[in-house]
Amino acid sequence: MKKKWLVLLILSLALIAGGCAAASPGSDRAQLQVAEVEKMAAAPDESGYVASDVDDTLAIATQDRMIIYTVDMEIIVKDTVATLSQVENLSAEMGGFVSESSSWKDEGQLRARVTLRVPAGRLDEALARVRDLALDIERESRDSDDVTDDFTDLEARLRTKRAYEEELLELLETRQEATGDTEAILEVYRELTRIRGEIEQIQGRMNSMSNLAAMATIHLVLTPDALMQPITVGTWQPQGTARQAIRALINALQFVVDATIWILIFMVPMLIVILLPLFLIFRAIFIWRRKRRQPAA
Repeated sequence: MKKKWLVLLILSLALIAGGCAAASPGSDRAQLQVAEVEKMAAAPDESGYVASDVDDTLAIATQDRMIIYTVDMEIIVKDTVATLSQVENLSAEMGGFVSESSSWKDEGQLRARVTLRVPAGRLDEALARVRDLALDIERESRDSDDVTDDFTDLEARLRTKRAYEEELLELLETRQEATGDTEAILEVYRELTRIRGEIEQIQGRMNSMSNLAAMATIHLVLTPDALMQPITVGTWQPQGTARQAIRALINALQFVVDATIWILIFMVPMLIVILLPLFLIFRAIFIWRRKRRQPAA
């Protein structure tokens, strides 16, 4: 009896060992395929795309409204170089930066154009500090562009592209495991590369919108006060003479227009009213005299 139970125990152990041995190669192969697909999804393709970048874009928190602010200003300053340095320091202090700067000479005086990027939440503060640096403000305009709907649309398109990418990865894994057809695998890989390129483009546009909305743009032109002073030669001021000439021309044109209006609306009707009866009287006298001179028949 004991021998019978011993034989059954040995047979059971042999069957269990055989089953484990048969399952091990398949399990190892499945794990290897999953690892290869994950490696392919994480590795950058020829365009430099990395699948994990999509997660970064999807992690961007969409504000209630995404608005891009742009301000154009031209200010009069005493010293262009000094003010330009102050403006650059101002942007750095507020957590921004100078994205573009240029300078040139106008009538021997230095002018400058600078583009500042400052946090959108501190735009009003930045504008107030720029105004404090100015002797006068020639012009100022502000533009706001609400891109919330565009950003939401891009986010939805990005999710759709990401889902399609996952389907392609699964299809690639299936074909590698089932057929091993090189041409079919290359076709799926080409489509995967294309969709990754589209994802990269959408992500780039979303990142650009996010950056523009987060950092307001100020286009600033610095004009020295010397360029705004009147031109003088001794006691003669050409600008003053030009103003007087323009004023005299305007007064002359105004007089001509007023006189024409008076003539057409007032003088002509009055002349008609006065001269018409006189004309009729003289005409009647002329006809009467002419009849008297005619001999009687």
